[in-house]
Amino acid sequence: MQSAAETATALNNAPAFSFKKLFHDILVYSSGNILIKSMSLISAPIFTRIFSTDEYGAWSYITPLVSLITGFLILGGEEAYARFFFECKTDDERMVLTSTWFIFLTAWSIVFILALLPFNRQIVQLLFGNQHYHLAWTIGLLAAPPAMLNTVLAQALRNQFKARIFTVLNVTTALLTLVLSVFFALYFRLGIAGALVGAGSACLIMIPVRLWFIRDLLAWRFSAVQLKKILSFGLPLLPVILAFWIFSNADRVMLARMASLEEVGLYSIAVSMAAVPMLLHGALGQSWLPHALKLYETDREYARVVFGKTINYFLAGAGFIVLGFLALAGEVLHILVAEPYRASYAAIPALALGILFFITAQVTVVGILVKNKTVYILLTCWFIALLNIALNYLFIPLWGIVGAGAATGLSYLVFALCYAVVSARLFPIYYQWGNLFKLVLIILLSAGLIVLIAFTVPGFWCKAGLKVIVAVVAGAGFLWVILRSEKIRLSDLLKTGRLSIKKQAL
Repeated sequence: MQSAAETATALNNAPAFSFKKLFHDILVYSSGNILIKSMSLISAPIFTRIFSTDEYGAWSYITPLVSLITGFLILGGEEAYARFFFECKTDDERMVLTSTWFIFLTAWSIVFILALLPFNRQIVQLLFGNQHYHLAWTIGLLAAPPAMLNTVLAQALRNQFKARIFTVLNVTTALLTLVLSVFFALYFRLGIAGALVGAGSACLIMIPVRLWFIRDLLAWRFSAVQLKKILSFGLPLLPVILAFWIFSNADRVMLARMASLEEVGLYSIAVSMAAVPMLLHGALGQSWLPHALKLYETDREYARVVFGKTINYFLAGAGFIVLGFLALAGEVLHILVAEPYRASYAAIPALALGILFFITAQVTVVGILVKNKTVYILLTCWFIALLNIALNYLFIPLWGIVGAGAATGLSYLVFALCYAVVSARLFPIYYQWGNLFKLVLIILLSAGLIVLIAFTVPGFWCKAGLKVIVAVVAGAGFLWVILRSEKIRLSDLLKTGRLSIKKQAL
């Protein structure tokens, strides 16, 4: 354990880490994710009017399966590419690494899909029991390589800290996907096959655009040594993709088998709502990992200090946002959905709290990545997938959708704890344990009080007002903990804010 004097020495002797830059990137990524999620929400009412219930169900079935194939095609290389990008010492090394990975993935994905196509009818028969959606499934398969290459090129932008360009291109891709999917589905009367053509076309259009923005990282260069490094790092992550897929779908599958389709419908609403704080998890991951890996390669001792401070910031900021979401989720449901669906709120608190603690894994996973011990990610993900199945098996018969939410939320929490324990052995982080305890205590007490108010206080506005007050008080508590840890007075913070506003006005 590092002493206070040693920590101070590390801070004084190391180059300053820009939390301002990190938080700026988080804001940019978050805004982009919100815009993309908004377009996803818009597509649901459009497609439910274009497709029959059977078609919509088939489309909802094919899309995640294609996403699973897309994740497989990248061979765990998203994290591997980021890891070795910052290990490179020169621009030429980064160019060779990027070019090698892009050339290999292009060739590999095309070969894999072409090898799979002769067995397409058997696959469709296995999935659907008939050949009705053969065309849609085939188009979905063909769209997987372009989607995967977009992911790789987007990672290159993240590695260069081009957050704005990354976000603009992702939002553009989402908008193109929505417009082209509706166009092909309606104009050519292709149904869900048209929607998949639209998604694939959007990815194909965006590939040359993304290539242009990373052109300084590309050349006709190939290195078998670099390829071996990436594959050695990334291939152990492939089963992780399957584990996450199981983890993401086990609760709904088991609800359908152990409860009823009505409860599956209610729980799906809760999961859709919980996807809102999960956007924050994605934004933090997109912005934090490149910064963390670069800092590790620059000054490893200083990185331990910064990582410890970062987890405080993440918990405080995410805690305020998630508590605010929890305070208003019931009222939003009351406005948006019909009365029978409002009972889905019961599953939201456990899901939201699980996601909140899951966010800390964005910090702790760095210790696993920098030591190239991705096998621990594999073991953790499969352990959590099996744990989630076991917890759903125990909780669903007792509490229905509340049990499913509790099982998944608890699995998120255990996931975060596993990463923290493993990372502590591989790359110890200098945590501020007292501040962490205070932040977690504020989160648990505030969440418990919000849930208590939600289920006991009568009246729409009275209930909403009390819950918002709890969230605001919790936010003040988070601010107090962070300011004390940084030895900053509130008056000084307000003064700095006023000076910044005046400077911008001038």
